[in-house]
Amino acid sequence: MPVALFDAEGKLAIDEALDRGEAVVLPTPSPLAYVVAAKTAAAVNLARERPHNHPVATWEPRFDRLAPHLALDEMERRRLGWLLAVERVSVLAPQARDAAAPSWIEPAASYGMALLFGVAWEPIAWLLERHAPLFVSSANRAGAPPAVDLRQAVADLGPEVWVLDGDSLRDRARPHAPTTTLRFVPGRGWEIHRRGIQDTLRATAGRGDYLADVLSRADAAFLRNQLPRRQDGRGGRHARRSRTSDRAGPVRLARSHRPRSGAS
Repeated sequence: MPVALFDAEGKLAIDEALDRGEAVVLPTPSPLAYVVAAKTAAAVNLARERPHNHPVATWEPRFDRLAPHLALDEMERRRLGWLLAVERVSVLAPQARDAAAPSWIEPAASYGMALLFGVAWEPIAWLLERHAPLFVSSANRAGAPPAVDLRQAVADLGPEVWVLDGDSLRDRARPHAPTTTLRFVPGRGWEIHRRGIQDTLRATAGRGDYLADVLSRADAAFLRNQLPRRQDGRGGRHARRSRTSDRAGPVRLARSHRPRSGAS
C-alpha cells in the first residue's frame, strides 16, 4: 500500500488518486479513526471489499450546500450544522422532498434519510476544498475493526489504496474510534443511532446522558453567538437541557416546545 506523507509530494499523490477516481485513506482529528474516501461510492466500497451499492456517508463540510436538501426546520438545521462541524459526529438526517436533490446525496440516502459526515480539519482543508463532496466510510475491510493509525490502515486495506499518514498530527495516547452517529426522526426528535467515540468517552469519564449534553451544548453555542453581550462580558443564560428516555434501545430526546420556524 503506498503511503503519502504530509508534504507537497504526498499531497499531490493523494490529489491525483482522487482525480483518477480512486479511494484514499485519510486521517481525521483525534479521537476519530482513519476513513476511506473517494469521489464515488463504488470506489469506497471497492476499497472495503463490499458491494458497489452499499450505503456510504456523504462528506460535505460546507453546510450551506447540504441544508437546502434536508427536511429540518431552522432550529434543527442550526443544531445539525454544529453537530457536524464542532462535535464531529455523523448524522442521519431526513431528506427534503426535492426533485432537484444533487447526485452526491443519493448514495448516502436510504428510506428518506441521508447519512452525513461533516468533519472539517485544517490539515486536510486543502483536499476538501478541492474535492468535496466526497463519499466516506470507516477505513477497514468488512468485519475488521476500523483503523485508528497508519499501521492498521496499511495492514487492512488493499495494496493499491493510497494512505495519507497523519499519525504525527494526532494524539496517539488517546483512544480512537469511529464517530458516534445521531439521527433526527421527524415526530420523535434526536436519537443515538450508533454508539461511537464521542459518547463512549463521556461514559468512560463517568458522565451520563451524552445526547442531552451534546444538544444542550449546541443550543448554548448558538445563544452565545446570537444574544447581546452583557457589559460584564458574559453571554446570556444557558439553553435548557432536554430530557432523554432511560429505556433500552435508541436514546431519544423529547421534542422541543419552542416555536418552530416551519419545515423545509
